[in-house]
Amino acid sequence: MATWTIDKLISYDSYDSKENVVYAIEYTVAHTDNSKTCAVQGLVNLDLDDLSSFTNYSSITEANALAWTKAKIGSDEVSALENVVTKRAEEQNLTGVTTGKPW
Repeated sequence: MATWTIDKLISYDSYDSKENVVYAIEYTVAHTDNSKTCAVQGLVNLDLDDLSSFTNYSSITEANALAWTKAKIGSDEVSALENVVTKRAEEQNLTGVTTGKPW
């Protein structure tokens, strides 16, 4: 099963009369299979048009950030990313498969 991690929250010090407003989230999706790991990193920009449900920076949890990230990406892309890292980690354990470059 793929694991999602929030690597960094990127915020404005001040925006629309609020402080420490997160506008972007860096994340990693990873999967390990028999000590072989595949990871994909990404960044999502959050919509700041409506701050009516603003969460204070100090109150943001990783669960909040993960939910915002996945909502922004969309369920189809979330599934696609999870499938990519899972399949790639599994492929690294196959015998008879060569990766690399001939030079």
